[in-house]
Amino acid sequence: MSFSTPLLAADHRAGVVYEIRDGSRRVAVADSWLAEHAGFLRLPAGAPGRWAFADDRGGALVVGDADSVRRIPIAIPAEHLACDATGRHVVVTTGLGMNAEPWSDVVSVVDIASDASARFRVRTGEPGVVIAPDQVSGEPTIVLRHREPGAVEALPLTAALEVGPHAPVLRGPLLDDLAPDGHGEVMDPASGIVGIASSRGLERFVVDAGAPRALGIVPWPAEGRAYYLRLTGDDRRATGIVRGGPAAPGSWPDWTNTFVEIDLASGASRTVPLPPGLAFRFALAAGVAAIAVIHPDGDVVIRIDREDACISRITPVPAMTHPPRAGVMPWDGVDGRAAQRRSIAIDPRTGTIAVTSGGDGTILLLDDDGDISTITLPTPLDEGGHLLWAGDDERIDDLVGR
Repeated sequence: MSFSTPLLAADHRAGVVYEIRDGSRRVAVADSWLAEHAGFLRLPAGAPGRWAFADDRGGALVVGDADSVRRIPIAIPAEHLACDATGRHVVVTTGLGMNAEPWSDVVSVVDIASDASARFRVRTGEPGVVIAPDQVSGEPTIVLRHREPGAVEALPLTAALEVGPHAPVLRGPLLDDLAPDGHGEVMDPASGIVGIASSRGLERFVVDAGAPRALGIVPWPAEGRAYYLRLTGDDRRATGIVRGGPAAPGSWPDWTNTFVEIDLASGASRTVPLPPGLAFRFALAAGVAAIAVIHPDGDVVIRIDREDACISRITPVPAMTHPPRAGVMPWDGVDGRAAQRRSIAIDPRTGTIAVTSGGDGTILLLDDDGDISTITLPTPLDEGGHLLWAGDDERIDDLVGR
């Protein structure tokens, strides 16, 4: 099966990133442990790089393109990363890492063009981050999403770039009208609207004259809530999977799933019901979405026609050797083994869907007819790894790591 652009596959538990093209593979980045929660950041056209991720062991932002890979120091453990519209500046927040309680309040801001970085302190608690244009001045502004208590904070990007040594404290205007359980952010660079997922719905904000301003909450159009959001590149809608059903994590086979799209400006939404089970991250391309749903009765990959808001294809895929068990939290390991799940990506040109089999070291490729071929890697892809189709020929509006 031919690829239009290289497919990157990160085994973040083994500390290696592979580049796969036309059935062949090579090590693209060695000895780098991709921060699983922050994921890959695809940089926009004209940026001094094509993609980036946080090395959560070495403490570096790894920036790559077709010819080279660079490393720029950052604070870890990395939790979220996002870039500005030019792709030159990347902000990385810190989280728990291997610790039970939030402990780090350090944020890094990176200038990729000069290979320089600076660090400052904000508030402990795994903040989410986007970089949004100010509605008045147009100046890029770092928007931090805080939890427990919930708040939105605005920091001028220029102020972050100019901080001195020794990780000084940096504070900005704060808006505390946000649910305390916010998780998942998008930002439309055209309108500057920020969307944050919470139990109350999609909470929307802009930066207005340097301060956050609330635009209102769009209730989830299905039972439950979303935790992970992406922005579509063709019509700039916030997309997510709303999870409902039993609250107990061990009851994950009975969780309900609904794919939702929400217009950030108007709040208009459309939905596509999905099968029950564990639906983790999903993939987007122009007009389509792809979702892997894990279930004890069989895993499937679902292709959604976004224009008609319907499922266009459901493809059963071989089970993982050690899938999550009913009655056990799906993100916890079993019998000393890593928790296994799937990562998914779509080739923006051909529509080929790639989905991993966590723990088995394989990537399944599904073509437009639903036919499946397999690529085998020399590492197990524990926890499902991460995938990124690294082409620079598609429109990129989603400036947040995934």
